Amino acid sequence: MKIFHIPCLEDNYAYLIIEETTKEAAVVDPVEPEKIIEAAKQHGVNLTTVLTTHHHWDHAGGNEKMKEMVPGIKVYGGSLDNVKGCTHQVENGDKFSIGAHVNVLSLHTPCHTKGHISYYVTGKEGEDPAVFTGDTL
Repeated sequence: MKIFHIPCLEDNYAYLIIEETTKEAAVVDPVEPEKIIEAAKQHGVNLTTVLTTHHHWDHAGGNEKMKEMVPGIKVYGGSLDNVKGCTHQVENGDKFSIGAHVNVLSLHTPCHTKGHISYYVTGKEGEDPAVFTGDTL
């Protein structure tokens, strides 16, 4: 698993999570879709998934455009958070995979918004995990 940060707006980041075996990738909070698509092309990966931490425009504001630019992309978001463009609502403890070796655990972390979700992401054995918290931490 590789993770790259992509600067967005004036003070935000999106994160590209790459599953190296299948070259599938997810992006966290893609507020500027054009930048995300370009980064995916540069890394030679297929974007399959959006992980949205919460509904605020500076995190979820690019979801609809991502769906237009990448037909069939899955957009995850908290079931209590009314995330724009969401195709897969998650709750605390829900698990899913990206490619063959990246596993995602959804964690309900209500602080910044009532339905905020953090994503705990693990790769192959021996690789460092990561947690994507949006504006909660």
